[in-house]
Amino acid sequence: MTVDKIVDSKPLVSIVVPVYNSERYLDTLLDSLQGQTYRELEIICVNDGSRDGSLEILRRRSGSDSRIVVIDKENSGAASTRNVGIGHVSGTYMCFVDSDDRVVPTAIEQLVQVALEHDTDAVIFDMDNFDDETGETSPTNAVVKEFVPAGVVFRSSDIDNFYKRVVGFTVNKLYRTEYLKAISLRFPMVGAHEDMPFTYIALSAAERLYYLDETLYYYRRAREGSLSDGTNDDYRYMLDALLSFRDGLKEHGLWQECGRNFVNYALHMCHWKYTVLGRRNRWAFGGDCRARVFELFDIPCHERKFFFDEDDYAFFGHVAHPSLVYRMVTWGSFALLRLQRACSR
Repeated sequence: MTVDKIVDSKPLVSIVVPVYNSERYLDTLLDSLQGQTYRELEIICVNDGSRDGSLEILRRRSGSDSRIVVIDKENSGAASTRNVGIGHVSGTYMCFVDSDDRVVPTAIEQLVQVALEHDTDAVIFDMDNFDDETGETSPTNAVVKEFVPAGVVFRSSDIDNFYKRVVGFTVNKLYRTEYLKAISLRFPMVGAHEDMPFTYIALSAAERLYYLDETLYYYRRAREGSLSDGTNDDYRYMLDALLSFRDGLKEHGLWQECGRNFVNYALHMCHWKYTVLGRRNRWAFGGDCRARVFELFDIPCHERKFFFDEDDYAFFGHVAHPSLVYRMVTWGSFALLRLQRACSR
């Protein structure tokens, strides 16, 4: 995409950066933000009780660039840290950037141009993974291009299985601030996967979405201690995030048009989680799905034609209607897990 001159009155863009123990990477990230070709920025850096030199770096940088706003707080996790940042946003547009990543120099300029030209509530764009040690980059597949139209305005409900077609990353969207504030959206305190409900509710409530088929962001592969490092063998985090997502859709009056996509996504996430868990936790999760999780998300209430993905539905059939041996193994594992959780309280 060629970057043309934007109208003379340039809107302010607020960039929210949650920071936790990022001293190794913070200068690289801030270089990429301060070096943006679009200069009307407010870079809101929220230090989440870092125990390294991150706060000192932020204060040094803010001393030489008034666009950098530093907020220091006690450690409380990614969700509350981003929420604090949202509370300080004053720009016409806003986005989120992680403190160990980097942004293409023309990214904000391209995004603002698209947002103004198409009067969008949100612009979705592409991002790649990168590895410092090897220098290699790889696609994140944040958008399944076969299903999501580029270069046109659309709504999430226009796309079947939308939540599976657009990954709920926090960092590859530009939002119109007035629209986000109007729906009073915040990241839920669910321990992990908090980007899922926030992002998908924001996109579902949008009247005008736009997909810019450009790689504008480089996402560092997970590092130890990062704010994104929260997914493990405790699948309750994922379930809490899905419940928050479901309740948010209903609260904002979006269930009628987005409910089918949600149920499909809940099944997909259960299928995904089942494949990545260790064996004993996988069996326990299978027993839990059969005992309550599938019912929790209304999955058994629908006929086969309601579901978009054959593999996800096959997973449901395998777990919901298992052989006797599998039923005994998964139920026993689930009962043992519940006992362990009760004893650990």
